[in-house]
Amino acid sequence: MTSDKVVPPTASRVAAPVPLATPGATFTGFLVAAAVLALGVVGIRDVLVDTGVIAGSQWISGAFEYVDGLAFQSWMLPAGIAAVVIGLWFVILGLKPRRKTANALVGVVDTWIDPADVAAVASVRVESLTHVRSASSHATRRKLEVKATVTLDGAATAESEIRAVLGDLTQTLSPSPRIKIRIQTGERS
Repeated sequence: MTSDKVVPPTASRVAAPVPLATPGATFTGFLVAAAVLALGVVGIRDVLVDTGVIAGSQWISGAFEYVDGLAFQSWMLPAGIAAVVIGLWFVILGLKPRRKTANALVGVVDTWIDPADVAAVASVRVESLTHVRSASSHATRRKLEVKATVTLDGAATAESEIRAVLGDLTQTLSPSPRIKIRIQTGERS
C-alpha cells in the first residue's frame, strides 16, 4: 500500500463584515414598493375592464382626464414645494451611510462586540469585586453605564476599583466608551 501525503487545504480567511444598522431608506423603500404594487393592481384591473372581463370604467384614464382638466389653484404651489422637500429627504436617506452597531476589538482583526455584550461583561466583572453586592450595566458604542450596590465597608474604594476593572475592558474596544458609574450602598443580607 502506498501512502499519499494529504496536504490540508489552505483556508483563506475572509474579512468579517462590519456590523451596520439597517439603511435609513428601508421604510421609505417599503412605502415606494407598496405604492408601485398598488399601481400594478390598478393596472391589472384596468386591463380586465378593457378586455371586458369585469364591468366598470378605467381608473387610470379617468385619473389622467381629471389631472388634464385642472387649472392652477393656490394649494398647488405649497404642495409642489412639499413634494420637492420630501423627494430631497428620500435622496438624503438613500445616500446617508449606515452607522456601525458594534465596537471593534483592539488588536484583533475583523472582530466585533455588541454593546449589549459589553454591558454583560462589565456587569460580571464588577460583580466579581469583593465589596460589590450586585451590578447592572447598560452600554452603547460610546458610553458604558454601570449601577453597583456595594457594602458599607467597601463604599470608599468601590468607585476606583470599578473604574479600574472597567478601564481594562474599555481599553480593548474601539471606540473606547466613556464610563459612568452609579454607586448605592447597602448591607449584606
